Amino acid sequence: MKEPIKNIIFDIGNVLFKYDPTYIIECLTPKSKFKQLYLDHLFNSDYWQKMDRGDISLEKVKKKLIETHQLSNQEDNEITKLVNEFTNHLILNTDMKTLFQTLKQRYNIYILSNFQSKPFQQLAKNNPFLTEAQGIVVSANVMMKKPEIGIYHFLLSQYRLLPHQSIFIDDLKENIQTAKKLLINTIHFKSYGQTIKDLQQFNIKI
Repeated sequence: MKEPIKNIIFDIGNVLFKYDPTYIIECLTPKSKFKQLYLDHLFNSDYWQKMDRGDISLEKVKKKLIETHQLSNQEDNEITKLVNEFTNHLILNTDMKTLFQTLKQRYNIYILSNFQSKPFQQLAKNNPFLTEAQGIVVSANVMMKKPEIGIYHFLLSQYRLLPHQSIFIDDLKENIQTAKKLLINTIHFKSYGQTIKDLQQFNIKI
């Protein structure tokens, strides 16, 4: 007989909030001539991944982009705005927020997310329900990121979680696969409705 689930671990991007870089760029720099550059060489680049991991600062990223693409002070300011304010344009999945808060009444809730430190602080300030989690692991704070196995080990050891008593909800297959290697139960997020059905398979009470 399987042990009952005690812990539910949520990802943030495209689980609790929709993350759409094209939409973010349009909102924050609507008149810019460099929207495609920001999409390709900032949000969808190794620089963004390195900032998420805590390996590089925004100032260093800006310096590299300005030198590589001969950008002006205006673009310098736009890049700063995009990084510092992008969390204001993440779209809350209200159904998933409600699920997060409902499950918290019966289970231990945790967050495991690839995120930059200051932007996460801003997101949590604007969405205080995130701080209701029993534990939060943000990639830039620990200088590891999903799907690296180390960040999962850190979460489990930091909060003394047993894998078989835990469910991890994430939208990316590679992140799910690493969790499975550690025998964590998983839900590959695609929609709120599908998540509810998958939770029921684990006899989760909602």
